Amino acid sequence: MTFVVSICVLFYVGFMVFMISGLFKHTDLEIKSSENLPNVSVVVAARNEEVHLPHLISDLISQEYPLDKLEVVIVNDRSTDDTAAILDDASNNYAFIKIITIDQVSKDMTPKKNALTKGIEAAFGEIIVLTDADCRVGKLWVSSMAYSVMSKESISIGFSEINQQHESFFHRYQKVDFLSIIIANAGFSGWGLFWSGTGQNLAFFKRDFEKIEGFEKVKDRISGDDMYLVQSISKLKPAILHIDPNSFVKTSAMKNINDFFNQRIRWSSNAKLTLGNKPLFFGFLLTTMIFNLLIIGSLLIGNAWIGLMAIKLAFDGLAIFLGSKLFNRTMDLPAYCLWAILQPLYIPLIGFLGIRGKFTWKS
Repeated sequence: MTFVVSICVLFYVGFMVFMISGLFKHTDLEIKSSENLPNVSVVVAARNEEVHLPHLISDLISQEYPLDKLEVVIVNDRSTDDTAAILDDASNNYAFIKIITIDQVSKDMTPKKNALTKGIEAAFGEIIVLTDADCRVGKLWVSSMAYSVMSKESISIGFSEINQQHESFFHRYQKVDFLSIIIANAGFSGWGLFWSGTGQNLAFFKRDFEKIEGFEKVKDRISGDDMYLVQSISKLKPAILHIDPNSFVKTSAMKNINDFFNQRIRWSSNAKLTLGNKPLFFGFLLTTMIFNLLIIGSLLIGNAWIGLMAIKLAFDGLAIFLGSKLFNRTMDLPAYCLWAILQPLYIPLIGFLGIRGKFTWKS
C-alpha cells in the first residue's frame, strides 16, 4: 500500500513541477499598430440571455476597431425570453451587428456546436473571435485578440476570469477554482501542450475552422467545443496563450452550489475524450483525481493525510501564486486555503459523474 501511495505522490509531484515550470516559458506579445487590419467577426451563441446580452452588446459596440472591418454575429438559439427583442433592437441600431435565429433543434449536431457553426459560416471575417453571452470585454479586446492570431497565424487562447460582482465568499471561491483551471492550462501550454481553452475567449482563422471540418467530428458531444477547437487547430500550427491584459474577459459566476457542481461535472465529461488523442492530459486528470482520493482515504487509516495535504497545499499554492503573477492578478489566500481543503471532498465525485455524463445543459 505504501508503495502504491508513493508512486501516486511521485506522479502528482512530477506533473505539478512540469506544469509550474511551464508558467515561466510565456512572454508578452508586443502589440504593434498596423494599417492592414483584418476583417474580424465576433461570434456569440445565445439562449435565454436577456439578463446578460445588453452588457455584452454595450461592450462590443464600444470596441476601438474600424467598424468597416468588424462584424458581430449573435446566434439566437431558440430563446424563449426577451433575447430576440434585445437582439432586434441592437441590429436595427448598429449595422455591424448581424442576428441569426435558430427555431428548431438540429438533428445533425448538438445545440451549442450547431449555433456556433451557423454563426461562423455566416461570418465575413477572416478571423473569428468567440465569447459567451454572459461575458464582459474591454474596448481593446477585439484588437488584441485579432493581433495575436495574425502574429502567430494560429489559434489564440485568451484569459478569462470570474466577474466577482459580489464580495460573497462563494464568488471568491469560484474565482480561485476557475483560475486554477486557467493556470494549469497555461503551465502545460508553456511546454507546447495545448490541451484546452475557454470558449469565452478564443480567436482563430475562419479558414482553420474549415480545415478541421468544423465540429463535424464531435457533433454529438454536448460540451467541449472549446477544447476541441484548441486541440484541433493547434495541430495545424502551435497555438498562443495570449496574456495581454487588453484581451482579458470576465465571465459570470454560478448563482448557487448546484449550478457550480453541474458546470464542473459538464466540463469533466470531456476527460474521457482525451484518453485516445491526449493521453498525457488524461494522465494528469487521472493523477489529480487519484491524489485527491488518497487524501480522503488516508483520513480513515491514519495520519498520512497530513503529509498528503501538505504536498497539495504547497504545490497547488505555488502554482496559483505564480499563475496569478503571470496574469497580473492577486492571489486570494483565504479563498485558496478553503478551496485546497475542500477540493479532495468533491473532485473524485465530479470526475466520476462527468465520465457517466450526469449533468444537465440547455436543451
